[in-house]
Amino acid sequence: MAERGEQVPTGVLLLESVNRLRTAESMLQTRARARMGLKASDFHAVQFLAMREAASLPARATDLASVLGVTGAAATLTVDRLVARGLARREPDPDDRRSRIVRLTPEGQGGLAEAYEGLPRDVQDLLDAVPADEAERIIALATAVQQVVDRTATRTSAVHDLPDNASS
Repeated sequence: MAERGEQVPTGVLLLESVNRLRTAESMLQTRARARMGLKASDFHAVQFLAMREAASLPARATDLASVLGVTGAAATLTVDRLVARGLARREPDPDDRRSRIVRLTPEGQGGLAEAYEGLPRDVQDLLDAVPADEAERIIALATAVQQVVDRTATRTSAVHDLPDNASS
């Protein structure tokens, strides 16, 4: 990439590394998703529900809509599919009579665990070996980049939503 002693900028190296990591993560996700027989959005929903439960946080269809980037109606349809397959269930929300909490069933939890079974344990070992202070720096960087992208996407969407003659 760099020629005759040129130094590659750190930002370029970081982006290349992120792309390699994203490719590897995508391959792992695709394998796990195929094992569960789910489409991508449904698999993402199962993962989200598992993460919320692991953190002892409730998950509602509105939370799912936000993380999937879909409408509330689309999130409800996703939950409907998961419930129909026995992977999730709806429970009354103790804080809001009109709302329902969505939780994975034991079948959903087991299916997710089985989907990842046999996938490279070495990957988890590598991640677990990252010192806490380095992990915090990586997490902070990823969060900051995501915030910039989110702000930029909002501005870009607003420009693209203008009528054709309004941007000239």
